[in-house]
Amino acid sequence: MSARSDVDTADLESRVRTIIGEVLWVSPADLDRATPLVDYGLDSPTAIELTIQLENAFTVSIPEDVAVRLTTVATIVQYIEDQK
Repeated sequence: MSARSDVDTADLESRVRTIIGEVLWVSPADLDRATPLVDYGLDSPTAIELTIQLENAFTVSIPEDVAVRLTTVATIVQYIEDQK
């Protein structure tokens, strides 16, 4: 992986953490990339809000069947990277 890709991934993860933190009222720094978001309070209404925020921020489509599998910071970052 190139240094540029590492920077892009770190920036993407930082942006994802910020959005998740805003939706779940959790400090982005407190979000472990592998911990399920339900452990931070994600429920159905906040999952919908999070999906909308991510779609708008990154100009991606996240179908419902995909959204249910995006359960951690890491899986969300990977999905968005794959869409770019």
